Amino acid sequence: MKLIHRFSILVGFLILFTNANTQLLYRISGNGLTQDSYLFGTIHTMPKEDFEMPKKVLDAIKSCATIALEIELDMNMSQKIELAKMTLLPNGQTLKDYMSDSSYTKLKKYCMDSLSWKESKFEQYAHMKPFFFSSVVLQEKIGKQKSFEMEFDKLAKKYKKPLIGLETVMYQMETIDRVSIKDQLQFMDDFSNMSEFDVMFKLYEKEDINGLYQMISEETDMLPEFNHWFLDVRNANWIPVIEKQISKEATFIAVGAGHLGGTNGVLELLKKQGYTVTGINN
Repeated sequence: MKLIHRFSILVGFLILFTNANTQLLYRISGNGLTQDSYLFGTIHTMPKEDFEMPKKVLDAIKSCATIALEIELDMNMSQKIELAKMTLLPNGQTLKDYMSDSSYTKLKKYCMDSLSWKESKFEQYAHMKPFFFSSVVLQEKIGKQKSFEMEFDKLAKKYKKPLIGLETVMYQMETIDRVSIKDQLQFMDDFSNMSEFDVMFKLYEKEDINGLYQMISEETDMLPEFNHWFLDVRNANWIPVIEKQISKEATFIAVGAGHLGGTNGVLELLKKQGYTVTGINN
C-alpha cells in the first residue's frame, strides 16, 4: 500500500500510531496548571465538501488565549523564496535521475493523462523532491480542499488570538531532507486511485485512530528512519515548548494526528511529565 496520498498527508501528514484512545481532542490539566489547555490531532488536507469544524474544537479554541500549530503559517517573501528553493532536487536534477526509465515514463503518462498536465508542467514539477511532488499531485487529485491549519489561522485572526509555532518552518524542511530521496520514492508506487485516501479520511472522521494504525502500520515499519525524524524526534522537541506555553496561559495546540499516539507520542510524553490528558467526546 505504498500510496502517494499517505506520504503527502504526513508532515504530519499522517503516519498514524495509536494506543487505546479513539479521540482527537484532549484536555491537558494537572501538574500545577491553573487553567486547562487542549491538544487536537488534525488531518492536513481534505476535500472542501467534507470539511467540518467540530463544535467541541471551536469551544476549546474560544476558551484559550493562544493557538499553537506545528509551525507559524505567516512568512515573509524572503522566507517563501528560500522555502521554494528547498523543495527542489539538487544541482538541477529531476526525478528522472532517481527513477528507472519505465517508472519515470509511467509517472509522466499518469500526470498527463489523469491530471491533464501539459508536458511542460510535468517537466517543471519533475525538478521537485518526491515529497513535494507528491503533495502537488495530491492537491490536484483532491481538487478544492480545506485544512484545519488554515482554518485555525483564520480563527486566530477572527478572535484576535496569537498564533505560534512549536517549531520553525525551516526546521520542518530540514527534517524532510533527512529522509533520503530513495526512501521518498517508495511512496510513489501507485498513483491510480484515491480509494485508500478515502478510507483514511473516513476513519479520521470517526476518530478511529486504531483503524488508521492498522491500515498503514506495515509501511511505517519499513521506514524506521522516517518515523524517527518525523515523529519521535519532533514529538520530543515539542514537549518543553508545550510545557512552557501552557504554564503561561491556556493554549489550543493542533498537530498532525500521527503525533498523538504511541509510546513516543505527544499524549504519552505529556503524561510522563505529570499532566492529566483526557479525551473529549462531546
